[in-house]
Amino acid sequence: MKFKMAKGSLFAVLLRSTWWYSVLIGLFTLLISVAVTDAKYVILSISASMPFFLIGGYAGFKQWQQPSQKRVLEVSEQAKQMSAVSISEKIAANYIKSGYQSSAFNGKDADLELVRGHQKLLLCSKRFKAANTGIEPLKRLVAAGEAIEARGYLYLTLGEVSASAHNYAQENNIEIIESNRLAVLFDGKAKID
Repeated sequence: MKFKMAKGSLFAVLLRSTWWYSVLIGLFTLLISVAVTDAKYVILSISASMPFFLIGGYAGFKQWQQPSQKRVLEVSEQAKQMSAVSISEKIAANYIKSGYQSSAFNGKDADLELVRGHQKLLLCSKRFKAANTGIEPLKRLVAAGEAIEARGYLYLTLGEVSASAHNYAQENNIEIIESNRLAVLFDGKAKID
């Protein structure tokens, strides 16, 4: 059985929040428990606050790996000045470093085909400057991928993505590359499996 944390639980909320929230709650818990017990049960007080410090440390580690908001805005502005072909090549460079081979896709619904062994990915950045992304371009990308037996898809957008498009992406193994992920790819720090 796989353990899954409830979305609304305190620790799940703290994992999504800024790291120092957890640390403050841990310090508050520690100080209150020491004050209430007159420091007789220090080990118990430390044990009660330890989960908050651990969550804060983990959240801080994850947040430290993400690009700053300033960097995300810089990359977004830089990307808006680029063509779809050049931005596709910039993204593909990360996959090439991870052992993929890149080639132009022969079709209108994707830009590049990335291949490593039996794994094929299709990358589409044709409409990355569009203000809104719905489900239709994703369906066309999947249809193009089915013709070549692609196992995954990459779709770049700098605009808003509808809820139905997000759901469709999850169901069809489509990674939607938005501003934060694009900044990581531009900086060459993306983890690609």
